[in-house]
Amino acid sequence: MFNPFTMNKDLKGMEKMVKPALEKFMLESGFVKKEELQKALDRIESLEKKISNL
Repeated sequence: MFNPFTMNKDLKGMEKMVKPALEKFMLESGFVKKEELQKALDRIESLEKKISNL
């Protein structure tokens, strides 16, 4: 039977189960988070500047 008052609790439980699996799948399939991509791009840019100054 569907109880609307426990739906929030059920959704949080489902999220706790699915979130680690989703993150693992994304890492294995090559997806990256936007923050990580930006850090890498900034690092590449700084290294390119250092190389051009040599």
